Amino acid sequence: MSKFMNMKQMPFKIEEGTIATAKYRAKMAVRELAHPVEKSPRRVHWHWASVVAVVAVVVVGVFGLVKFSDEIFHPQSPMEELINEMQGVSEEVIYDLVVDSGYYLEEENRL
Repeated sequence: MSKFMNMKQMPFKIEEGTIATAKYRAKMAVRELAHPVEKSPRRVHWHWASVVAVVAVVVVGVFGLVKFSDEIFHPQSPMEELINEMQGVSEEVIYDLVVDSGYYLEEENRL
């Protein structure tokens, strides 16, 4: 006689409850094939809502990148910003700034 025929246990280890779980899954699969369940319309709505949200994020991201690309990738130095601001200022304001800067330079030298 074979070595395995004398054994009371199976030659391989099966965890407790594995066979019951397999039977239950097979039973549920047969039921599903016999009476298929229709998909819920809420799932379809959530799917389309998530697709629309992703498209909206991508569109906003692309427009934001195009609009702010110069500021992000080529930032202006503080001196360039000052020059751009000073080009549109009247001569009176520039004169006041020059006088004030001279006054404050004298104040610093006194201390």
